Amino acid sequence: MINREQLKREIDSVNDAYLNILYRIIQAFKVPITEDSLPVENNDTNPLKGSVTFEGDLISPIDGRVGKLEIDLDYL
Repeated sequence: MINREQLKREIDSVNDAYLNILYRIIQAFKVPITEDSLPVENNDTNPLKGSVTFEGDLISPIDGRVGKLEIDLDYL
């Protein structure tokens, strides 16, 4: 486990561009945890609802209108 002095040394080595982000993370840890702030697990909900989907992740259905596979028998 890290102690405060080690953490302070690590913070000193963080790039200045990230200090604002690091400060916000520290501030978030200062907010007390309440029963309302904890996520409620419900098996009836869709776990993927609201998730991000990228175009490359999508699988297109097979569409018979696209065309037929043609094999050039002379090539074989």
